[in-house]
Amino acid sequence: MTKIMNQSTGKESKATFYVVTRNGRRAWPKNYWTISEAQNHASKLVESLKRHNDLDAKKIVIMETQDPDSIN
Repeated sequence: MTKIMNQSTGKESKATFYVVTRNGRRAWPKNYWTISEAQNHASKLVESLKRHNDLDAKKIVIMETQDPDSIN
């Protein structure tokens, strides 16, 4: 199961986006509008990393944010 974290910016309420991260960094340039899209991408990424015995498979996190550009 992939963790889902909230990134609080303290700004006015805007649209919410979901960003898939790997080891604290953006794993893909796309911002997702729904959690299900992000979870789908994250699970495929985890499967691929596991096939290659990459330990980062345990470091995939979905960030919930209103400022997706702040996640590099």
